[in-house]
Amino acid sequence: MRLNNKYFITLGLLLTVVSLSITPVTNAANPDDGYPEGQAAPGRTCPNNDEGFKQVSAFSGKTLVCTLIAGVKKWWIEGEALPVAPSKPAEPSKPADTSKPAETTDDNMPPGFKHSYNLPAKALAKMKVFDDESYSAIDSNMRLDIYLPKGVAKPSLMIWVHGGGMIFGNENTIKYDESAKLLEVLIKNKIAVASVNYRLATQVPYPVSGQDVKTAIRYLRANAAKYGFDPKKFAIGGDSAGAYLSLMAAITGNQKSLFDDPADPNLKTSASVSAVFDLFGNANILTMTENKIKYPCQDKSDFAYGLDPKMSVWFGDVTLPENREKVDSANLYPFLAKNKSLPSFFIFHGTADCSVSKYDSIELDSKVKALKGKSILKLSPGENHGGPKIWVEANKQVPALAKLLAAIK
Repeated sequence: MRLNNKYFITLGLLLTVVSLSITPVTNAANPDDGYPEGQAAPGRTCPNNDEGFKQVSAFSGKTLVCTLIAGVKKWWIEGEALPVAPSKPAEPSKPADTSKPAETTDDNMPPGFKHSYNLPAKALAKMKVFDDESYSAIDSNMRLDIYLPKGVAKPSLMIWVHGGGMIFGNENTIKYDESAKLLEVLIKNKIAVASVNYRLATQVPYPVSGQDVKTAIRYLRANAAKYGFDPKKFAIGGDSAGAYLSLMAAITGNQKSLFDDPADPNLKTSASVSAVFDLFGNANILTMTENKIKYPCQDKSDFAYGLDPKMSVWFGDVTLPENREKVDSANLYPFLAKNKSLPSFFIFHGTADCSVSKYDSIELDSKVKALKGKSILKLSPGENHGGPKIWVEANKQVPALAKLLAAIK
């Protein structure tokens, strides 16, 4: 997906917030305040933070403090006078409508973002679509959409995990831009697609987003007969943050890990996949930081230029000793070394990427091949994070993926 500078500036600011609060937030007291949904904002409650907890708003750049206002903990701008009188109590919330989960009318992108390409009606006409399928009763955000090529019996399945830095996007992202073009190519090659929504880092702590993805894989395999695809022929793919989550799922597979939710009702169902499409992702948070320090961004127009490479939306400063245990737990290479049935890797990266260095993908490709695994690495000269030529290379590899999956018995 080609993302504009405004999107990346917003994303970059969020990734530099040291004291990011990984907790759910409710709707703003003032709906016209302009702050994006899912972020701390003046008047929004902060029930899971201590009074006095501070964080910098990625939207306004102002310091917000969790403050007791009229007996309720709410975010407020540091230094500004508190409201003279408490606002009217909010009306009691209505029970969640699980028949139609929230956030299904857009793709959860930041204000001002515009798409360059929409999935056309003629493409949709070639698909049988299941919208807003729940893959877990835990949360209404745990949902997915399924696109089946019409007239194809028991097609292979690509499980697609959207990008967005763990803070933006949902399953509808695949309907737009380069993601939509890839969807069309997959369907043309008789591969079904399941686009997965996972809970974001603004809603849940590490490693829950990863657990959601593996829960979705197991759900899809356990319900393959319901939807009509082949449970033996699974691939997974994603871009950026979605690429990390896809690599996590593909590499950990059926190995026991912290990315497996003990409460998953399908926990005994296989979570393995036969192939993974990795678009400008990474397999080790720490080496991603080290590469960005070793090979600093040289393009002043790039959204990542000048951002602190040590900061992670999940862990804060990844170099601090107190964070290293969690950071190391997100390293996928130990799982890669132990995986006895490696999937095939299709790796795509731009050489001018300032957000995730090309050397992350070069390293992954090398490590897979050192284990006698199959890996195809495609580097797109001069392309930055999410550049369209990277997606073109991914589209070109879809026939090879289709052939690989078709050969599975």
